[in-house]
Amino acid sequence: MSESQPVPVPDTDPKAEPEQARDEQTRPERPVARVSLVLSLLALGLSIGLVATAYFSWHALQQLAGEQAGTETRMESRIEPLRSSLDSVDQTVRDERRQIDRKLNKLTEQQQAVGDRVSVLAALVGRSEQGWSLAEVEYLLRIANQRLQLQRDLKTAQLALQAADTRLQELADPLFLKVREQLARALESLAAVEPVDVDGISMKLGALMEHIDELEVRGSRYQPAAKTEAAAAGSTTTIQDWRELPALLWSSLSGLVRIRDHDKPVSPMLPPENAYFLRENLRLQLSAARLALLRDDSAQYRATLTTAADWLGAYFSAEDAQVDQFRAQVEQLAAIDIMPQLPDISASLKLLRQQLKLGAQKSVLPGAPDSTSDVPAGEIKKSPPETGTEAAP
Repeated sequence: MSESQPVPVPDTDPKAEPEQARDEQTRPERPVARVSLVLSLLALGLSIGLVATAYFSWHALQQLAGEQAGTETRMESRIEPLRSSLDSVDQTVRDERRQIDRKLNKLTEQQQAVGDRVSVLAALVGRSEQGWSLAEVEYLLRIANQRLQLQRDLKTAQLALQAADTRLQELADPLFLKVREQLARALESLAAVEPVDVDGISMKLGALMEHIDELEVRGSRYQPAAKTEAAAAGSTTTIQDWRELPALLWSSLSGLVRIRDHDKPVSPMLPPENAYFLRENLRLQLSAARLALLRDDSAQYRATLTTAADWLGAYFSAEDAQVDQFRAQVEQLAAIDIMPQLPDISASLKLLRQQLKLGAQKSVLPGAPDSTSDVPAGEIKKSPPETGTEAAP
């Protein structure tokens, strides 16, 4: 604003001064009234705007609240089935969990029982490698004895003894040297036994049965006696005189009867059906011998072949070379001993069990000395595996 300039006051009448002064005092009140009116109008408009704004805001809030309530109702209606489904699922899960817990408890009990059994077996069988090897040696020796005594299987018994000897050799324990000595004696005794070729004998008997029909039965062929020269001459002789008639009659009668000397009694001629049954009976004897061979029946085997050889000599032709060869083969087969005497190989098994028992007793007794090996003082020596004995029945 510009600086106010002094206004010159005109010279007036003293009486007029009060009126002028009153005018000058009333002049400023009019602009103030106008400003107050404007401010009042502005305040009124602002109040009306605030009221309108508040109303519209309240109305919008009411709409939002209504929409939220509807949304909550819809959500509640949709959530309720899910909540019931979740409750059922939760119940099912709890039931399954209880079942799983019961099964886990049962499995835990079974596992505990199995663990106890494994512990017992570990205590019986043993944990050391030597204990397992000794148990295997004992098993092999038992197999060898059973196969030899029950089934007369020489080959399997020899293989089992050799395997047991190999296991003991790998152990290299001087405690079992005597067992190896007994094994060597058993192997030597088994090697001295001549094995019986059962398959070969059976095939030979089968081949002989195929040639039975080719054998000639005694008395199956008839050979009439040859006529003598006198009989042939007498048949065509004519007499010249009646005195020659007695000689002709005598020669004719003597030709009807022939007397011959035999070293053996003459067997009657057999009919063809009897020859057939004789061959079948011989075949049955060889079949019985074959069955006795497979059953290890030495007495029956020898008896049937002896009977077959006797029948060949009594009922078949002695002049037939094939019969003689057939009988020789039957007698050769009858002379074979299909049940040779088997040695006793149980000494090694008995000695092994004794050694294992002694080792078990030494392991039980505290401070028991062990003579199997020299152990310096202060060193810890492993005791012989006592567990191998427990595994043996």
